[in-house]
Amino acid sequence: MISVDTTLSPEPHAPPRLGRVVAEYWVEGGTAIAYSVEAGQYIQILDVEGCQCSDLIAFSGKHYSEAIDPTVTRTLNGRSLPKVGLQGKYFSQNMQPMLEVIQDTCGRHDSFLLACTAKYYEDLGYPGHPSCSENFNQVLQPYGIAPRPGWSAINFFYNTWVDDEGAIIGGEAWSRPGDYVLLRAHQDLLCASSSCADDIDPVNGWNPTPILIRIYEATEHFPRLLGRRIAPQAPLQLTRSTAFTARIQQLTSDLVEYNGFWVPNSFANHGLQDEYWALRERAVLLDLSALRKFEITGTDAFHVLQLTFSRDISKLKVGQSAYGCLLNPHGGIIDDGIVFCLGEMHYRYVGNCDTDADWLINVASQRSLQVDVRNSSDRLHNLAIQGPLSREILRALVAFDPCFQSLTIDTLPYFHFATGAIAGIPLLLSRTGYTGELGYELFVHPDHGPALWDALMTAGEPFGLQPMGMLALDRARIEAGLLAAGREFDDLISPYQAGIGWAVAIKKPDFIGKAALEKIRERPPRVAVGLLLDGNEVAAHGQWVHPVGDRWRVGVITSATFSPILNRSIALAQIAPEYADIGTVVEVGLVDGLKRRVSATVGTLAAYDPTKSRVKA
Repeated sequence: MISVDTTLSPEPHAPPRLGRVVAEYWVEGGTAIAYSVEAGQYIQILDVEGCQCSDLIAFSGKHYSEAIDPTVTRTLNGRSLPKVGLQGKYFSQNMQPMLEVIQDTCGRHDSFLLACTAKYYEDLGYPGHPSCSENFNQVLQPYGIAPRPGWSAINFFYNTWVDDEGAIIGGEAWSRPGDYVLLRAHQDLLCASSSCADDIDPVNGWNPTPILIRIYEATEHFPRLLGRRIAPQAPLQLTRSTAFTARIQQLTSDLVEYNGFWVPNSFANHGLQDEYWALRERAVLLDLSALRKFEITGTDAFHVLQLTFSRDISKLKVGQSAYGCLLNPHGGIIDDGIVFCLGEMHYRYVGNCDTDADWLINVASQRSLQVDVRNSSDRLHNLAIQGPLSREILRALVAFDPCFQSLTIDTLPYFHFATGAIAGIPLLLSRTGYTGELGYELFVHPDHGPALWDALMTAGEPFGLQPMGMLALDRARIEAGLLAAGREFDDLISPYQAGIGWAVAIKKPDFIGKAALEKIRERPPRVAVGLLLDGNEVAAHGQWVHPVGDRWRVGVITSATFSPILNRSIALAQIAPEYADIGTVVEVGLVDGLKRRVSATVGTLAAYDPTKSRVKA
């Protein structure tokens, strides 16, 4: 049952190596191997052909007395499984780190279940079928490790999740050919890895295939990366740093992946509360470089945006911008974003998705429009400086270009922009934001990112400027009633349901989704509201809203938080129009809608500053 190849000549179909390899092992389908790893070395577990699970167990200490423990790992990380970053370690039963996830191109694994057992196959009518647990027993026997009928393992590439009723559900592995997990050993370890033997259900695509194990030198340096695909057939993309990541990493280790980039979750010695109050009372600096930027140019640039974007582009003059959304034929929101008018035949769309460009190109092709859509995201990274003192900080810093000589930071209107410089750094400054506070966004070439960060932090120090992470940003945008993709909207939700019906220029003569939106506008199935909850317990995305005392549902929570400035638990929700009047009392089902509920009162979508007086100040 053991298949080991310690030669350093890879098979012809093996993926390229990441660095200097000190050992290499092929684990044939349905088998397992044991191998040693020194502290500091890296273990790469590769799914060579795709859709193949690989269990891992590890031991350390004298007589291999200490073993990797999924339950301890879940408890200490507060996650179902470790993820690249601050919560990336696997721990032993003695709460000591054993392995750390450095890179992961698949992202879908399991830490709930045992490695497959003989009993599993017997129960399904396959007595004597090979199992990963039995394979582990055989390869661990020479090391004096007692056999077990079922090994608690880390199941890489095993696609499982827990449903709303607590049941564990499984499906076919998500891994594709060449997907891998790269781990670093924190101790000298004895490891065992399998190629899962399961060929009686879809988990391995009904056909166990080889797993490749590579051990890399401890002297190698591999950046922390996650893999993502923006479309089913798109190539793998690995997490990138922004122009400001190097500066941010000097202030915090709590970085998370967002939209393909590393962004700060919170900052050391500050945290959610401190960063939040800095925004509301002074000013903060935010890295928003993960936004996608597209240049739409050509003789028909205006026409393609007028067809696809919800706002009336004809009302934009050079130097103006407008918030709205890209629409699909049934009136759903593809993405929300801002269109900047840079010229008669030059617009810039700033949104969230790489695939926005594909949609614009497809529409242009279908309508025979002459337009060029270029992704400029790698040439434009952006910081947002937000808060009531943001204008004062920028006042002495910004020098606008001569073509904007009559403009000052004090006279730049809301949703207008201009080019200029800060400390000699060329940039575009836009009076926009995502916090519900007065603020600005600064777009700059990545080469100038560190210098811009330094200039702003230095100038802002007397004003109490500090950086802010994603946790505090999410709280602020919920208070302000601002949308987040996958929560307040998706491609099945119309602007009228998401609460931005005001951003639809329904009188435009022709645009994609108009016919559907004219019908939805008369009575959207749900409308967006804000909720003020009784008590301090925070609701959660996906929890249901009910009429008082009744079983049936009238809506759903999309986002929720505790608002320090309001001293209330608040939520954004989408509910049936009959229950959407301000002052209506409803109930939020905090468990299953029946066992526990809390009363809530319908209010404005933006619980904080609903008239937008602060952002327009």
